[in-house]
Formats: sequence, C-alpha cells, structure tokens
Amino acid sequence: MTLIRRISPILTAGVLLLVLAVPAVAGPSTAPGKNPLLCSEALPENCTTNGKTATIDTTIGGGAAVYQEGFNSSWYGVKTGLVKTLSVTVTGDPLGIDPRWSIPIDDRNDPTAEAGFTDYFVFVAFGTCNDGAGLVDVINDPTCEIVTPNGTYPNWRTFTEANTSTYIALNDNYTFMIADGSGAPGVWTISNVKLGKPGK
Repeated sequence: MTLIRRISPILTAGVLLLVLAVPAVAGPSTAPGKNPLLCSEALPENCTTNGKTATIDTTIGGGAAVYQEGFNSSWYGVKTGLVKTLSVTVTGDPLGIDPRWSIPIDDRNDPTAEAGFTDYFVFVAFGTCNDGAGLVDVINDPTCEIVTPNGTYPNWRTFTEANTSTYIALNDNYTFMIADGSGAPGVWTISNVKLGKPGK
C-alpha cells in the first residue's frame, strides 16, 4: 500500500496547527532500531534528515514535521495507559509551542465512532516538557504537560487515568514532531527518537 502523506491545517484553540496525516499501518515493520526518521513532504525545504537526526528550520517561513516511518505494534493501537516510551532529544530553544509532539488519539468512549481512527490529537511542547538538557520524555517525566482539546493535564499519567478508553490511533496517522511557526521562528535538531519499542 502506498503511503499518502499530506499536511492539513486544523484550527485548535485559535492557533493554526499543521497536522501530518500518514496511515500508520501502511508501512512495513522493520528490525529493532531501524525505523528511519523522515521529514514530511509538504515543505521539504524546511527539513533535512539523514534517517537518524533531523533539522527543522522555520526561519525561512512555514513549518515542518518529522516522524518515524513504519508500523510499530508497541505504539500504534496500544492503550494510552500501557505505552512505555515516547521521547526525543531536541537542541534549540523552545519558542511558544514549537516544537511539539502531536499524538493521534483514538477515544473508544464514543460507541458511534469507528475504532482505530483518530478522534483528536494531544500535544506535548518542548517548552513544557524537557529535563533542561533537551530530553523530552513524554511518558516518564511527571512534569510534561499534555494539551488536549478538553484541557491540559500535568502529565501523561493523569491524562490516561482521566481518559481510560483512549488508545494511540492505529489506522490513519503517525505520531510526529512539528514546528509550524506557532512560536517565533527557530531551528531545532531532533534526534534519539524512541517510540514504543523500536522496530516492533
């Protein structure tokens, strides 16, 4: 199946956000640690990658997103309270909500919604989730704020405990890191991406 990659604008809390829509199940599984880090195809001039490290540059206008290619069964389709790892190392200054993780959530509390598909995104910004040395450890850092359409939670645990019917969406979107000019223009290097168990 051919991956369909696109950047779609959505409006959340009055801020224009760019959403990378990529079918998560379309990519083949790879050996542990071999999932390449890719740039979105929408604005290639804003992003470069060698597969392990990526650079996002919004000083030239526009934005960019990076994601790990390939299906990962230890992340996609897993209940949010059971996922173990989502982390990345970022160099550069946090500017507004840039850069940030964008995580597709499948909320099965609504029986009329089709299971496996994204009902909404939650966001984790570098500025409110880092150890002071560039590590963004969403799952295990108790100070990482989780921003949802219904409010902000102080960390991943409180989000999952309050939303016990949520899963990482399986069928339609990758989890990705994005900077889209919501803050001041900047340059960031993204590396050491760990999502679930690599290659699973």
